[in-house]
Amino acid sequence: MTRIALLLISFFLGMVSMTSSALASAMEIKIPRTSHYEVRDHYQISVLKFVLDKVSFDYRIKVSEGIYSQSRIIESLKQHKIDIYWFGTSAEAERDLHTVFYPLYRGFTGYRLFIIHKDSQPNFDLVRSVQDLGFFTGVQGLGWSDIDILEQAGLKQIEAQYDSIFEMINRNRGDYFSRSLHEIFLELDARSDRLINLATEEKVLLVYPFAMFFFTGKQNAELANALEKGFAAAYQDGSFQKFFYNHPDIKGAMERADLKNRTRIEIPNPQLTEATRNIPKEYWH
Repeated sequence: MTRIALLLISFFLGMVSMTSSALASAMEIKIPRTSHYEVRDHYQISVLKFVLDKVSFDYRIKVSEGIYSQSRIIESLKQHKIDIYWFGTSAEAERDLHTVFYPLYRGFTGYRLFIIHKDSQPNFDLVRSVQDLGFFTGVQGLGWSDIDILEQAGLKQIEAQYDSIFEMINRNRGDYFSRSLHEIFLELDARSDRLINLATEEKVLLVYPFAMFFFTGKQNAELANALEKGFAAAYQDGSFQKFFYNHPDIKGAMERADLKNRTRIEIPNPQLTEATRNIPKEYWH
C-alpha cells in the first residue's frame, strides 16, 4: 500500500472519529408525540430549533412513537423520560417544572375560535356575551389548563382525548372545541378530507390572558438555560419578532381569522400566576 493511500485511510478514519464524537456530544432532545397529525407541533418545533440555533446549542431531536396525553407528558418531564414540551401554562406546571417564560405565541394562545359542526353556525350567530356562550357545551383535552379558565367563566366543558374531540364535534356530540388562533386552521385543514362536518365558527372571538411556554424537567437545567439565552438573544436583535410574524402558520391564521368582524368576548384568567403576569410587555403581541 502506498504512502498516499495510507494517508487517505488515516484521514478518513479521523473524520469518522470526529463525526462520531460530535454526535455523542450533541444532546438528544426527546419530544412526545401528541397526535397522529404532526402538523400540530410544526410551529413549536421550528421555534425550538430557531432559539437553540441562536446560541449554537448542539442537539438532535427525537420524537416518540407513542401518543402522549398531557398528564402523561407532565409526569414524563418530571421523571426525565422526555426532555421538553409546550402547553398552556398553569400554576401547577410552573411549580413542578422548569418554565421558560417566553410566550411561544406572544399571547395568541388566549385568542380563541371555535371548531363546530357545520350545521351549528346559526346557533352561534346569536351569541353576544359570555352568558350566551354558557348555554353551549364545549369539549377540551384531558387535563388541559384551559378547562378551569373556561369553567370559572361559566362555560360548561367536558373532557376527552385530543384526537377524539374532532370526531365528537363531527358527530355533533358537543357544541364547540375552543382552539387558539394559531391552531384551528391547521387542525381543520389536516382533517378536511375525512371529517367533513367540521367548520370554523364565523362570528365569535373569545379572549383571555394566556400563554404557552416551553417546559422542561427541573433537572434539565442545561436545555432550559440554552432556551432562555436563545430567546433573550433573538428578542434583543429583533429576529424573533420577524420570525414570528412571517411564519406561515401565524401569518396565515391572522389572515383567515377575520378578527375585526367578530364579536369579541373577554373573560378573566384567575389562574394566571404572578410570574406570567410580570412578563415584560415586549414579549406579547
